[in-house]
Amino acid sequence: MDVNWFGGIVTVLSLLIIASNALAIVVLALMISKNRSASLYFILNLAVADILVGFTCFGTAAIVLSRQSFTTTTTLCILRISFVISPSAASILTMVSVAFDRFLAIKVPLRYCQLMTGKMVALIIAGLWSIALLIGFLPVIIQQLKPDKYNYICKLFSVINPNYVIVVFCACFVPASLIFVYFYSVILKIAYSHTRQILESERISSSISPATPSRCHIRDVKAVRTIGILVGCFMVTWAPFFIASTVQACCIKCQLYTLIEDYLWLLCLCNSLMNPLIYCYWQRDVRMQLCQMFCCVNFRISHILNFSYQQEAGDVQSPGSEMGDEDQLRTAIGNVSYPMTTNISKGM
Repeated sequence: MDVNWFGGIVTVLSLLIIASNALAIVVLALMISKNRSASLYFILNLAVADILVGFTCFGTAAIVLSRQSFTTTTTLCILRISFVISPSAASILTMVSVAFDRFLAIKVPLRYCQLMTGKMVALIIAGLWSIALLIGFLPVIIQQLKPDKYNYICKLFSVINPNYVIVVFCACFVPASLIFVYFYSVILKIAYSHTRQILESERISSSISPATPSRCHIRDVKAVRTIGILVGCFMVTWAPFFIASTVQACCIKCQLYTLIEDYLWLLCLCNSLMNPLIYCYWQRDVRMQLCQMFCCVNFRISHILNFSYQQEAGDVQSPGSEMGDEDQLRTAIGNVSYPMTTNISKGM
């Protein structure tokens, strides 16, 4: 791929990742101040990991667009690559943690609050970041994972032995993918069973035999669609990179370096852009909080502009009128609480 095109695409992707995840972090922080749900902490951690991915990739794009050479020492290059890999690994592990959290919430709802305490959430998040940093800096620790020769051009496979990808693929990505798919498969099965039970009880209580299958079918379609999007986006964005890298490691004569480093890596970046859309903005509670925040900001800006205009016109409001503005603000945005829902039919 042309250097200018590559740098431009990475820059746009990085800026979109940073902007979307930064907004998600603000919204989630506001929600956590109202409702300290374990699910919110996991999704917040996912947004933090993805925004770090955006910052590290933006640094790479800045070097490319400034037309500086990637020529650098081995140590600096491998550290740069490690800082890109670590938050990406943290993002994958956090998605698995989100799946585990929702699995517990649906599988054992009565014991969920006892199991997923604040200490447990902190332990899981600390553990996954420790594993992510270990994965990212593994080539720095183990000398055998470095190539025999370095051509002073800082790219992924110039400082990392392809065998490293096999290690990560077999020891991390495959188990994480299987666990991820297993959790959501069980969630789908439980949701399917609960839907049948609820509709059957409604049919018996109302003594109506007929039209329940259509409602049941609609709920099942929503559940399958939700699970399909969650699992599909994860597998489509990450699986091609690891599969192609594994093929390159096993087939020395194959020349897939350009495909992996220029194209499939960009596909992996898209996952960090999709995550805030899927895990944050798709949820009704997050959308309501976001709408509330924008209404508040819009009202404040309008009030400031209106006050400035009145000052210029010599018509300044009295102190008592400020309380009326506060009442208008509360009326505009409403006093709404936003509990975190784990209902699969609401978009997870």
